[in-house]
Amino acid sequence: MIKVLIEYASANGSTRGIARKIADRCSVPGFDVSLSAVEEDPGHEWFDAVIVGSAIHGMDWLPAAREAVFRRSSAAKTQPVWAFSVATWGATSTLLAPRLARRIRTTASEPKTVTKLRESADLRDHRRFAGMLTRGDWPLLGRVVFKIMGGRYSDARDWSDIDEWADGIVEQLRSGTFEYSARTEDASRQFDDDKGP
Repeated sequence: MIKVLIEYASANGSTRGIARKIADRCSVPGFDVSLSAVEEDPGHEWFDAVIVGSAIHGMDWLPAAREAVFRRSSAAKTQPVWAFSVATWGATSTLLAPRLARRIRTTASEPKTVTKLRESADLRDHRRFAGMLTRGDWPLLGRVVFKIMGGRYSDARDWSDIDEWADGIVEQLRSGTFEYSARTEDASRQFDDDKGP
């Protein structure tokens, strides 16, 4: 059984919805999937692989996601990790004007937290997804800037792209070898013997 943790940091629910979709897609025979907000800290040592995602505010992940990445840096070195970011534009869809989104895709740097995760963990992939936005999600200044950028309030989540990305993770995990599966099973037995924390 491959144990997968999917954790997320969501500002207005868009990232949470994507994380749930990924969890559903990864819930196939042979996989034990857990879904958690990053604040819950379920204990990464119990899992064979981690998928972590966050909304982007101010060109980086939310503070709770940044803290979670730093907190789990030691465990990350022994686990394959996949990351996803959710913003006004993604790899295949956008809330912004299409021409602007195309330009941003070719020039934007990855979030700082993802760069640090790439340095400290076995990061297999990072994927950007467009999210969902309503008028009430941003303050007045944000709404003005969004309008100038040709933004449209809508749900731009590309579910087929999300499915394809999650399916790719499942295939990679199925074809991989997990030397630490036995370690997590031993730890689980020890946890049961100790009757938990």
